[in-house]
Amino acid sequence: MANEQSFPDRVQKAAELKAAVLLLLPAYAPADIKFAVTALTTAINASTTGNATVESLRIPYQDLVDDREALVKTLGPLVTQALNYVKSNTAWAKRYDAIKRAADKARGVRPKKKKNVDPDPDAKVRQSGERSYVEIANYFKVFVDRLMALGGYIPPDTKITTTSLYAQHTLLAGMNTSMPGLEEALADAISDRYETFFNATGLKFVFDGVKSAVKGQYGVSSPQYGMVKGIKW
Repeated sequence: MANEQSFPDRVQKAAELKAAVLLLLPAYAPADIKFAVTALTTAINASTTGNATVESLRIPYQDLVDDREALVKTLGPLVTQALNYVKSNTAWAKRYDAIKRAADKARGVRPKKKKNVDPDPDAKVRQSGERSYVEIANYFKVFVDRLMALGGYIPPDTKITTTSLYAQHTLLAGMNTSMPGLEEALADAISDRYETFFNATGLKFVFDGVKSAVKGQYGVSSPQYGMVKGIKW
């Protein structure tokens, strides 16, 4: 399986092969035009473009991944602070348990398991961290909606006002909406790039063909073949 670094490395190897072939005397003249220098140049250019396209799409995708992860890490402390603010007002005591349940879901806090209860052997064990960002956004909104329903919830710290918290939800929801498109575009570019390297007429096909053509034209023991045989894919 080709790793990410191998793609630019292989383009570099193909460029080295091209440079070596251009120096051969008498001039390189393959029997099959598919392995001509022009064909190698075309394959190198296609693969170079594929690499550039992948990288140009990877940057906004990875930036969004990092930004979304960073945003989600800030939500837990805000939820906890808002929950503590609610708890500090006895007038909201009747609503506290419901708000805490919403807060726990938003923070990914799971209720403690009851003791002396036989586990369901068919139940799926869900690892922590498996919550989707869509779930987090939805649970966070429910929590903020609970705060909105409290009469007089106007905390002095603007970070935990409903206006501020809703803005955070809107930001996360927008990221969630953008992510599939960026992810799909990157996946398509990676797939297309792979084809330029490994399809029936891709760079590897031409690369191997050129080396074989040099061997056929000059001979396996020739100095000309010696110039290219050490350039490995």
